[in-house]
Amino acid sequence: MDDIRWFAPNDFGRQVVPRLRALGWSIATEGLAPARVAFAMSQTSAVEAFRYAHRHRASLVVYVWDLPPWRVGNGLPDHVFAVGGRLLRVPRLRGRFLTGRGQQSRLFWVARHAKSVWAPSRQSREDIGRHIGVEATQVEYCYDSDSFLRGAAPPAAAHPALLSVSRLVPYKNQAAVIRVAARFTRPMHVRLVGSGPEHDHLAGLARELGVTCSIESNLSTGALVSAYRSAAVVVCPSRFEGFGLSPIEGIACGAPVAASDIPPHREFLGAAVEYFPLDDDAGLEAAVRRALDRGAPDSAGIARLTLDAAAARFDAALRALSGHPVR
Repeated sequence: MDDIRWFAPNDFGRQVVPRLRALGWSIATEGLAPARVAFAMSQTSAVEAFRYAHRHRASLVVYVWDLPPWRVGNGLPDHVFAVGGRLLRVPRLRGRFLTGRGQQSRLFWVARHAKSVWAPSRQSREDIGRHIGVEATQVEYCYDSDSFLRGAAPPAAAHPALLSVSRLVPYKNQAAVIRVAARFTRPMHVRLVGSGPEHDHLAGLARELGVTCSIESNLSTGALVSAYRSAAVVVCPSRFEGFGLSPIEGIACGAPVAASDIPPHREFLGAAVEYFPLDDDAGLEAAVRRALDRGAPDSAGIARLTLDAAAARFDAALRALSGHPVR
């Protein structure tokens, strides 16, 4: 029997697994063979992990990255009932979540019935306590510290690029990057890496403001590392994060970073970046100018977010789950 059956929707959610195996944990990332612990590394895998835990009488751990306010609001989950290994939902007539009602309602039920709920940041832990009513354990995750590394300084570009890496959705706020580029008298290119429903709106805004803007998606890890290393400034204007990966990767690659002044950015980035208030284009411009003058950031503050450091935290937290020692 394995120690853990690990449920994750992508490679990012599995990247700590090899380190945990090196520490002695037996972990399966696919299949239905029994394990002592079912670990859901995201909200989207929580129900699948619950079904597995029910089938094998395994302990269930759920990692909740965030509870976005545009989904949860001040609403309440729909009524959810467990029938065997299935979760049945009865819609609430009033006071419901704003969006994603089915997934969020099932997540709340699973989290309330899990052995342990983990969160990456103080804000996520507090949101879980306020909305779900359970006490989460903060276990910080990591970036891919094997891949995102500093390299040789690239040659100076004729037109410096402001880089933003994230999904193209409203709360990521990439429009602010385009607006700030338009404020510079020296041509400032904008490079957006990501995909999503905001693509056409952002492209149209760039045309309207006369900003040269490229929008790319599906970059390989190597191409993304090169993008960070060649950026004049990595701009991270998100309105909300549970963790906030892009600025951490930018710091690791030696790029100057300007980041929105939100709690997770302050928690994980410390003094390594230049902060700006949300909805303040003049403040963002000033932060970008400070980042340009500052140059490569000190990466000492993100040492705790490496793969090895995260594996040590996960190892300690897993050991703290009674009755599940490493073989």
